[in-house]
Amino acid sequence: MQAPSAFEKRLQEAHGRQDLTTCLTLLRYADFACPVTDAAARGDERIAWPTFLGADRVWVVVYTSAEAMREATGDAVRHFRVLSLVELAAGWPDPRWGLAVNPGLEPSFLLEPGTVARLAVPTLEQDLAAEPDSGIPIVQKLLEVAQLQELLAGEQPRISGYCHHALDVAHIATPSVLADALLQEDALTAEGAVNLLRWPAIGLELYRTPYGGTDEGGRLAMAGWVIEEPPFAGMGLVPNATETIREYKIDGIGLPHGAEIVELAADGKERTQARYDADHGRWLMVADA
Repeated sequence: MQAPSAFEKRLQEAHGRQDLTTCLTLLRYADFACPVTDAAARGDERIAWPTFLGADRVWVVVYTSAEAMREATGDAVRHFRVLSLVELAAGWPDPRWGLAVNPGLEPSFLLEPGTVARLAVPTLEQDLAAEPDSGIPIVQKLLEVAQLQELLAGEQPRISGYCHHALDVAHIATPSVLADALLQEDALTAEGAVNLLRWPAIGLELYRTPYGGTDEGGRLAMAGWVIEEPPFAGMGLVPNATETIREYKIDGIGLPHGAEIVELAADGKERTQARYDADHGRWLMVADA
């Protein structure tokens, strides 16, 4: 393949010297051309994942550029949508499917689903290793009213279930939009607000990225550790194809000093309701809340 871009030239060079680590790093941050049929481009049919059946699994097809796509298809495919790896992961159709990058060209790559998930959504430990100056990540959990009352009443609270990366929803200032993005509409209060438990993720190994599937076969295909009921996607993201929100599974972790309960009101303003005093094992209500 003639390299039509600087990115593809770097990818070719890394592949030529058999530097798989660099290849995967380049692919992690790439934008891909995902083929779209003429009918879908006209709006006559729904956009579907372009696939082919291999010897052991179905493969989703993407290319590293529009030029690569046209070269591989003999100019038969003209339309495409641009997707990053994390956007591909957010809408991933099946935990058993893999990703074929540049099939029919050189270089090309076949990435198993577990590889796609781990490239698209690294663990918190890997994130910090890649960007050591980024500091301790902040995570948060949407609370239903009953959970809020239980949290405030308990001593030395421990948190289990799922939380998400606060940075990924920092742009959302509307409670209903946030609840919809996290598929937690029942967290809305009668006043149209949501309550958030927010805290620094101290002890990153306790915040495990939930790779897996909805059954044992899906878990094995993803080389993961979690089995959950649908709509769980097993790619380390909230199962909402229109969002890219990283989530983490936690099991009985203690809250650190300074954890906060924050109300995001219907007017879009955040109001801190309480802060956790780990020294005394109690919540301190904020006077102006």
